[in-house]
This record gives sequence, structure tokens and C-alpha cells, in this order.
Amino acid sequence: MAETLADIRFAMAIILIVILPVVTCFWLVIHGAIGVWKQRPNWQAYTAALVAILITLAAILPNSRTIIGADLGHSLMLFGAGAVIYVSSFRLSSVVRRHLSFRTFAGIPEVADEDSELIDSGPFEIIRHPRYLMVTISTLGWAMMCNFAGVYLVSLLFLGALLLIIRMEERELIARFGDAYRHYQDRVPMLVPAPSKLGRLFV
Repeated sequence: MAETLADIRFAMAIILIVILPVVTCFWLVIHGAIGVWKQRPNWQAYTAALVAILITLAAILPNSRTIIGADLGHSLMLFGAGAVIYVSSFRLSSVVRRHLSFRTFAGIPEVADEDSELIDSGPFEIIRHPRYLMVTISTLGWAMMCNFAGVYLVSLLFLGALLLIIRMEERELIARFGDAYRHYQDRVPMLVPAPSKLGRLFV
């Protein structure tokens, strides 16, 4: 039984150290050069993101065991707590998806420089970036279930990159919506909801 659980945790660790860099590459390429992509056909942006992802995977996969690092052991309590945290992200995800289309998740309006409306309803009334909070929660829960040293390190690096991506995205949103977004920034926190509004984030 213990060996089976160790194998499951190891497989989960592999998944996480692959997915997090892939997500990071995609959004850094899209947001990092958004001014360029707006002047070019959409396929060029997504091709550049794909190339960056493939290069990153080529570097990660042969070294995955090293990256995962030391096994910090299996704890049913830690695994269970991580599972609860991870599952809670699904609830937030379902709420966010009611307000964001797949096109928005994929960054198409930014790349195509399309006209769009500022979304400030539902979970976006509580925090400005609920989808990134969702990703943060799911990453934390998954890392706790894995409980490998390298997975925690990769997760911390990812969350640092996520803050950079948010800053890039906010610059774009100010450029698109101007004072409307600045006023939105003034009244709505970025990632951490007010305690009195926390429950409303998941409904």
C-alpha cells in the first residue's frame, strides 16, 4: 500500500513540474510581447508560445527526477489537507468559468486586440484576478499531496512568475480600459479577498 501511494505521489509530482512551466511559458510569451502580437496574425503568437513550451519540456523531462527532489514522506493528514484545498479550487473554477469564455482564458481578445467589456461582476467583484487565485489554490493543494522538496520549489517559482504575469496583464488592462480599470483597481483587491466577502467568491 505504501509503495502504491509513493508511486501515485511521484506521478502527481511529474505532472505538476510539467504543467506549471508550460502554463508559465504560455502566459509569459503572450503577455510579455503583447504589443508585438497585436500587430501580427494570431497564429504567430500561439506558435511562439508552443515553441517556448516545447523547449521548456525538452529541458524538464530528461531531468524530472532531479527536479522533483527529495521525497519528504507520505502523511495522510497532509495529503488529505492538500486534497481538500485542491478540490476547493474546482468550486472557484466553476464560478470563474461562468464569467469567462474559453477565448478569454486563451488570451485571444488581447492577442487579436478585440474590443471587449471590463468584467467586474461575480467573483470579479471580490478580487480582480479570481482565475489566478484558483490556480494558486490548486497548485498549493497539489504540492501538498505530492510532498516532494523540488515540487514545493517549482511551485514557489511558479507563483512568483504568476505575480509577474498579473502585473503584465494589468498594464494591458489599463491600456485597454483606461480610468475604468484604474477605478476598478482602487475598489477591488488583486488576489486576497476581504474576509467578509470570502464566501461570496465561491457562489
